[in-house]
Amino acid sequence: MKAITANPETVREVFSKRYIIPDFQRPYSWDRETCEKLWDDITSFYGTGIINDDKYFLGNIVINPASDKTAPAWEIVDGQQRLTTLLLLIKALHSNAGTVKALEECLRIKDPLTSALTDELRVNSHVISEDRENLQMVVMDRVSEMPECNILKNYKFFCEKISEWRAYNGQTSEALNNFILALLDNIVLLPIHCGSEDDALTIFETINNRGMSLSDADIFKAKLYHNTPVSEQEKFIEDWNKLTDHDWFFRILMHILRAEAGDSSKETSMRSYFTRTAKPLKNCSAIMRSLKIINAIYDWYGSDEIFSLWCIMNTYPNYYWNFPVFVFLHKYGLFDEKEEDFKLPDKYIGQFTALMEATVKYFFIKGVVYNSVNAVRDTVYKVCVSIEKEKDYLSDYQANIYKEDIKAFKDLLDTDRLKRCQRGIVLLVAYLNPSQDKGSFADFMTGRVEIEHILPKKWNNYDGWTDQLWSERLNTLGNLVPLSKKLNIAARNEFFDKKKEYYKESEVQDVKDLIAVKEWKPADVMVKQKEKIKRLLKYFKI
Repeated sequence: MKAITANPETVREVFSKRYIIPDFQRPYSWDRETCEKLWDDITSFYGTGIINDDKYFLGNIVINPASDKTAPAWEIVDGQQRLTTLLLLIKALHSNAGTVKALEECLRIKDPLTSALTDELRVNSHVISEDRENLQMVVMDRVSEMPECNILKNYKFFCEKISEWRAYNGQTSEALNNFILALLDNIVLLPIHCGSEDDALTIFETINNRGMSLSDADIFKAKLYHNTPVSEQEKFIEDWNKLTDHDWFFRILMHILRAEAGDSSKETSMRSYFTRTAKPLKNCSAIMRSLKIINAIYDWYGSDEIFSLWCIMNTYPNYYWNFPVFVFLHKYGLFDEKEEDFKLPDKYIGQFTALMEATVKYFFIKGVVYNSVNAVRDTVYKVCVSIEKEKDYLSDYQANIYKEDIKAFKDLLDTDRLKRCQRGIVLLVAYLNPSQDKGSFADFMTGRVEIEHILPKKWNNYDGWTDQLWSERLNTLGNLVPLSKKLNIAARNEFFDKKKEYYKESEVQDVKDLIAVKEWKPADVMVKQKEKIKRLLKYFKI
């Protein structure tokens, strides 16, 4: 990391430099409420009566030298919303005060030869939006030509506030000039000068600020946009806006690209991978196609079995199970770009179902026994590479399930210590009921699903239950079934006979099977417990 300096600067000093808002930043987004807070901060400070060198600290900005050496400038990594808003406030004051040279010099760059003010603004936005043009129109007094936008709204807000302030404090030029001088010379910011963009991003991520945090995807978007031919940039923005979860899709894509490269090593951060290590963002068309495939996969059904297993895995306490699944679908799936439709050819459905089952088995054994990401990560990396290189990826899972894991898993199934995997195990054992209709179960999983305690959490002493037996068996598999939210609300805390009236409406066979049970005694729970554990052990083949 290069040298980093930070010295307080007044608004006048801050706006004596040239700034660039890089294109990976978000468009200008401060609303009226945020502007009102800024205005109240400044006017409250001024209203206390400034004595000599009293200063009011307005916050940090994080900047690094811009790459363009022909016109020295600072790139704003954090603080662009605040600086843009201050520029609007300065312009509103300038509009109200008439010709105040000091304000004009904060708004526009001087010609280095003539010292005449140019049309170039102190803050120049490169963001993929109309921010640059809108800011230019405000500063150059072309407000009447502007579309409705945040920049115009906030400029008008400050104009209104200044008019109100003047009416309250007297309409004299002296009062307004004193306020302007206070803004320029007594309001300070802390510019943190970083030697490089990487350093600036690191600092930005570790300090508290009032701005909006940049996501990895914000930065990737800008770099992809830069690498897109001008004629295709409008289509790029259209395609980008259709993606539903940019950061998550990039994480999936990182594992797809790592698998293609045969990389099963420890993963780096996403930002490091995409911008420094592999630098795949140069191939914009390939990246965007892969992101669209990932997006389309979420609308793909596959089969009742695949959908049900996918929903069960969605309950898993970490997301690593997704990566082998998406590597397979990305490799073997067909994507119609025009229709934005994904399908997996029939010849691969069986292989993918086997992969889903192997994924379920591996992750739930590891999850119940270890409840740790560290227990699954290395295997996931290997499986991803094996899928891409068309090796025996199922054996990678099997090779990393040890005898000790199997023994511990079997022992824990008969307890209430299934940890964060409890919900998934309850769903899985219901799905595995030999009488369960797979289509009905898939339909059930499209709704809001809850876990029903047959013997309720709020319990009265009846049917042979004691406090100890209730405590021991309340959260075991024998006493748990999946139920729709609607039925679970209706059945909650009712006596067993009453609950069976609601159970009749369920699509889940494990729930329907309870209708034939006369009473819900400790022995009945044990019967169901043994039945469900036997079902699971058969499925896990242990």
